[in-house]
Amino acid sequence: MHIDGTKLRASSTMNADSNAKRKFNKKVLAIAVIIIVVVAVVASWQIYLQSSNATKTNVILPALNLTLLGANGQQKILDSGELVALKSYTANGGYINDKKNTTYVGNFTGVPFLTLLNLVGGIKSNENVTVTASDGYQTTFTYQQVQGQGLTTFDQNTRAEVQPLQPLTVMVAYYCNGTSLASDIGPLSVAVVGPQGLLTNGFWWAYLLVKIQVIPA
Repeated sequence: MHIDGTKLRASSTMNADSNAKRKFNKKVLAIAVIIIVVVAVVASWQIYLQSSNATKTNVILPALNLTLLGANGQQKILDSGELVALKSYTANGGYINDKKNTTYVGNFTGVPFLTLLNLVGGIKSNENVTVTASDGYQTTFTYQQVQGQGLTTFDQNTRAEVQPLQPLTVMVAYYCNGTSLASDIGPLSVAVVGPQGLLTNGFWWAYLLVKIQVIPA
């Protein structure tokens, strides 16, 4: 039986070409997938940056200074730009007076106490926090209250005292319902807010806030 060598060589060449094409196509496909993934990641990052920058640049505050004093002597004075640059939190809340009349309710944006206190050494369980307004008003939070615990809360509709089912956040508010605080309240005010939008006692809400200080309990 005679085997045609020419045909065998041709067949081998065709198989080699076919294998080479398959390998080439796989490489092209892999490169294409990598390019698509890279483009998607870059696009997502650009969208995130644009969104983040838009959020920050949309916050416009008047000139202000907030003094932070830590228990260990650390001090930091934040201006409006530095305050806005910190990670913010937005939630509903409001306060109630002694006659259980709601006097201030809204959707507040600001910076949690814990975020601010971390800039001056944080707070320990045997320490409290005193806040001071420009008119001299002061009120003091315990360690637990700074964590959003142990604060009396009321339902917005019934004014009845209720237990919060979700965490509260004690913060320095600079926006209410998307705009700067009124001049007789801000530019900064203490606010106690949370997902349920519960009310708290008005004496916590120090208007015209200028100083936060960690003190011994």
